[in-house]
Amino acid sequence: MPVTKDNSYSPPVVKADELLETMVGSPDGKLSLKMREEKGETDTTYSFMIMDLVKGSEKEIFWKKVPLGTTLSIPLNTFSPDDKYIFLKETGEGGIGYLLLSASGTPLDKDALTLEISGLFLDKYPDYIITDVTGWGGVNLIVINTDKSDGGTGPSFWFDVSSHSFIQLSTRFD
Repeated sequence: MPVTKDNSYSPPVVKADELLETMVGSPDGKLSLKMREEKGETDTTYSFMIMDLVKGSEKEIFWKKVPLGTTLSIPLNTFSPDDKYIFLKETGEGGIGYLLLSASGTPLDKDALTLEISGLFLDKYPDYIITDVTGWGGVNLIVINTDKSDGGTGPSFWFDVSSHSFIQLSTRFD
């Protein structure tokens, strides 16, 4: 690190084309999801790799190029309890979206590598707005919290990965 005249350290300068990495581990410690973020002049390329910590292997499962101002992130509770699925958060001008992927990199729906949970939810429940996807409520169940589109707190839902359906819950998960 560069040292200034007063012997303090100046923070590193991030260049536009610098590669940044983030990693989140699975609850059982067997896998890790690594995100590489490479910023360009007009866009950012995100790539996601599953690292099998038992076998010592790494496999790219997904990548996406987005305009500057849009970000992808890994929620801390991204892995399903059985390590079969992960979900990611995408934040941009159009709002927040949540992407579901297979941790193996195989397509989830026909030829699509991802399912965009937010769009599926809006199609079925236009009177609610997703406020957060908090994680996993079971092996194939993602917890979704909502607000009512006309104001006020909405219910929580489970998204069932196996059937691609939503189940309204009687209790709100906060």
